[in-house]
Amino acid sequence: NSGTWTELPEGGRIWQLQIKSPGALALGVYYDHFHLPVGGKLFLFNEDKTQIIGAFTWLNNDESGVFATEMIYGNIVNLEYFEPAGIISKPIIHINEVAYTYRGVTVHKNTTWTEPSGACEININCSPVGDNWQDEKKGIARMYIKIGNGYYWCTGSLVNNTNQNCTPYFLSAYHCYEGASADDLNQWIFYFNYESSGCTTPTDEPNNSNTTTGASLKAAGNISGGSDFILLQLNQTVPVSYNPYMNGWNRANSVTGPGVCIHHPAGSIKKISTFNSASSYTAPGSASNAHWLVYWVSNDNGWGVTEGGSSGSPIFDANSRIAGTLTGGSSYCTSQSDPDYYGKLYYHWNLNGSTADTRLKDWLDPAGSNPVTLDGKNCGSTSSPVANFVGNPTTVNVGGQVVFTNQSTGTITSYSWSFAGGTPSTATGVGPHTITYNTAGVYNASLTVTDGITPNTLTETNYITVTNIITCDTIYPASFTSETCNLAIYYADVSSPYDSGFVSGQNAYLDKEKAMLYTWSTVGTISDVFVMYGLKAGTTGNTSVKIYNSSSGVPGSLIGTSATIVKSAIDTTNQGVNYHNKYHFTTPVNISSDFFVSVVLPTTFTSGTNELAIWSSQYTCSSTSSLAYELWSNNTWYSFSTVYETNIDLAIFPIVCSQAGISEIENTPVSVFPNPAGNEIFIIMPYPASEKVNISIIDIYGKLCKQIEISSNMEGSAKIDLSGLSNGIYLLQGQSARGKFIEKISVIK
Repeated sequence: NSGTWTELPEGGRIWQLQIKSPGALALGVYYDHFHLPVGGKLFLFNEDKTQIIGAFTWLNNDESGVFATEMIYGNIVNLEYFEPAGIISKPIIHINEVAYTYRGVTVHKNTTWTEPSGACEININCSPVGDNWQDEKKGIARMYIKIGNGYYWCTGSLVNNTNQNCTPYFLSAYHCYEGASADDLNQWIFYFNYESSGCTTPTDEPNNSNTTTGASLKAAGNISGGSDFILLQLNQTVPVSYNPYMNGWNRANSVTGPGVCIHHPAGSIKKISTFNSASSYTAPGSASNAHWLVYWVSNDNGWGVTEGGSSGSPIFDANSRIAGTLTGGSSYCTSQSDPDYYGKLYYHWNLNGSTADTRLKDWLDPAGSNPVTLDGKNCGSTSSPVANFVGNPTTVNVGGQVVFTNQSTGTITSYSWSFAGGTPSTATGVGPHTITYNTAGVYNASLTVTDGITPNTLTETNYITVTNIITCDTIYPASFTSETCNLAIYYADVSSPYDSGFVSGQNAYLDKEKAMLYTWSTVGTISDVFVMYGLKAGTTGNTSVKIYNSSSGVPGSLIGTSATIVKSAIDTTNQGVNYHNKYHFTTPVNISSDFFVSVVLPTTFTSGTNELAIWSSQYTCSSTSSLAYELWSNNTWYSFSTVYETNIDLAIFPIVCSQAGISEIENTPVSVFPNPAGNEIFIIMPYPASEKVNISIIDIYGKLCKQIEISSNMEGSAKIDLSGLSNGIYLLQGQSARGKFIEKISVIK
């Protein structure tokens, strides 16, 4: 029931939801009802889209109905679900919990990433220490575990079984699991391949990890009186694209060194530590001699140890087989000579109990061959190449970009891409590739992969839609939407009788024009300009607006002019009538950089007779830099800050049209001012003149207080009378054919 749906021009639609939790270092989303239909795709990403995960599809559905997605760094997580046209089944995405991470992760937006583990730890891909462990590392995963309302890091490993069938059994420590429910297990997240590509610690966090979600418990040996192990079966087969490796094992009651531990200390990227030998040990509270005691030694790349988050990680003997799982110890980067202890695989095998749920034997030896050792097995991509890719987004406006990401499987030695209508139109290499589309149309995309012998091609027909959609926005200084700033008109006199006219309008100094500077950097056009006037009753006459290029911060060359008749006041007894005038440019004015919009004032002045002024913001809440200017009778422009020592902003609002992507179309802004308001409020909407908009004002109790319709003859703007409303907070709600908008307004009289 939350979030918004957006219909797409080519069919299909997108559902979007944003979750924000101030102060969070990261957010994890947990679901108690989760089911995606075939064809649907769910993505999650952070505020600036530097972290994007997904697509999650029907392949992620579990019979338990629960699910979880890995944590998104920062205090904002966005969910986006794509539903293709023609899909009948609806998704179920029911969020029952959001994990608020307040420590244990490093937020690195716009900063250098700092990994959380100790400085002595050694990256798995350091050479020579990691050279002989490149297969075994592919079975190791960082675990983000959920126990009740708590979340923690541990490490574990895929393990092979005597059927050699790549069943995703996963070995870790019991103390990582103790207290977890079956639903908790179904929301554990396993990160494979979370590592640095080289030996040095990267300045940006690696984004090459692959995740699976959920597991079921098969067997366990308690840390209390036992050897501290759990054997899980992951809910999903680990995708071959992850290159999973089912590590071998050694259940003998001896360990031949030297060996290593591969682990994720403090939840950090994958590390490796080395030892020479292991001896039997009775860990505190555990079974007698159920553990190995290990002392870490230095190697050519350093001297690694273990930390919190390393729990459950395996030690490998000299033959690359798992001999135990980490329970604990006293080693740290500041005490590298202190030992750690590992629950023996020898004890895990059948000494924690006599039933299948207390031992490894029944699961890792389904063939009943009773081996003491078993080598590892590669369950990754060794098959024929199968081309696959995804483009994001698949609908863009002219000039937009699409990122094509490879999702091919199998053994691949080369890639050949083709992007009809795109620039560049071809590419090689795995990618991702960013392609620009400059011409409206519908285009194919294709990828051919080969293993050097057999090619495979995927062509997506009519895959990329390039539109030429224009959207128009009302441009205005922030002071006109501030809830603490009112409209104002200031006299040119400094004292009574105030008969010299106005700072922002006609005055005795015969100012020719008043102008506002607007900052702009993209290609666009100005189709209309709104100006808010304060008029003496009965005032009428021609006025015009001009558009200038900005030249060294002042109006430069003239690029457009539009004239109109100032509306006459109907109530001749009202000496303070407010009007909004719309100036239309039959030929839109092209802009691509900063520009000025000016109002040309009548050049005569008779005090008390024909007084016209442009509304401005209060001087107490205007822009910090000078945006308002005036043209004197000597044809020289001066800033208000120079002449009046203030930076008030003028109510001159250009409507600028430009090309927009699909995500922008539904978010055309509406101008509402002043806010807070007194007896009246103005609303401007850059919608087509033919479009009707119904405006409702609702109090905080849900009572409808006022309702009007803005029709084409009102030129997309209106003045709303608030004289019948009491002071307080209200919602101004607009409804049109394109959707709904809501603005909060304050009424203070």
